[in-house]
Amino acid sequence: MVQIVFVHGVANRRSDEGFDANVAARDRRFQQMAFPSEEFKIRNPYWGEFGANPQWKLASVPKFTTAYQALNVGGASAANNNTILEAARSDFPAVVGALSAVALAEAKPDQVEAEEKFWAAAAGYAAHQANPAWLSGITTDTEFYDRLRKEAEAGAAIQSLGIFDKVKAAAEKLKGGASNLVNGPIARAGREKITPGLAIFIGDVFRYLREAGPRQKIRECVSNDIIAAAKDQKPNERLILIGHSMGGIILYDLLSDPDAVADMSNAIGRDLNVDLFLSVGSQIALFEEMKLYKVSSSDYSATGKRVPLPAVVQAWWNAFDKMDVLSFVTEPVFDGSRDFSVDTVAGVRDAHGAYFLSAMFYTRLNVRLKEAGIVSQGVV
Repeated sequence: MVQIVFVHGVANRRSDEGFDANVAARDRRFQQMAFPSEEFKIRNPYWGEFGANPQWKLASVPKFTTAYQALNVGGASAANNNTILEAARSDFPAVVGALSAVALAEAKPDQVEAEEKFWAAAAGYAAHQANPAWLSGITTDTEFYDRLRKEAEAGAAIQSLGIFDKVKAAAEKLKGGASNLVNGPIARAGREKITPGLAIFIGDVFRYLREAGPRQKIRECVSNDIIAAAKDQKPNERLILIGHSMGGIILYDLLSDPDAVADMSNAIGRDLNVDLFLSVGSQIALFEEMKLYKVSSSDYSATGKRVPLPAVVQAWWNAFDKMDVLSFVTEPVFDGSRDFSVDTVAGVRDAHGAYFLSAMFYTRLNVRLKEAGIVSQGVV
């Protein structure tokens, strides 16, 4: 069995519509696409209740539907004229990942598992065929949608009635401005979607760093699930900790704190040992550069050295997307971490949350896990 603890990032609240369904879907995708051959148990500590609580419900965020008195007049945004076919010829797997992220985000509850099956098959095909020859023989986006559907269905031996329309709808949304489509011009980002998330990000970070009570409650919430997972471990079973965004910060803060590690080890009854720490779309290195952790020290940077990994961590992988403005690389700051670029082809407004919607993310993670000997079987 693989014991996993997944720590969510900022702006996650149980009161949000679809919160529980999104957690269940993410767990299912990890199981089916990243850890398909393993007995699997995942814990999801919820710390959102201790985060920021905007008292005016983010009324301070400007709205495009409201008329404001103008100080100046700006120009219009550039249009995005790229086609899906052009993008696929540049990076076929990235486009498949982007389409899956859009399609799964839009899927209705009674359709999501069927769509996951289809997009897992599409991602598996793209992992094997990064540049299929047929791309050069078609001339329109419509032909691309149909061929992708046929290849995915053939590989999975499934019949996905209506999937063609869903592929087309996802692609049209990408072309409509949600994506930069492989280095194309970025269309209007959609501030009304970006700013609330950034506002809660700032609030959650300040609560964690400045207020001792919430910080301690968040750390206890996460450490309790780490302890429970470690206690459930049997010989030769793996313990994997995954942190998205601020979830990675919380995990690093705990794992690098000798006192916190000692407390967890005492509760477990043996030394804590983390086989893999996976940070996704996180700001861990940025916070270390700013010396915001309990154990941060200028001794390393002052002498040109990188910060060592936490002693209890055997391997640290850090996944980031260049389009995700809240993700940062770790290798320049930490000695022993490994950075992996993830291209979801999501635009600026969607990239931070697109990792766990992209079938290619799970599929490529599975390949890395198999290479590292952490899982015994791949999905492709």
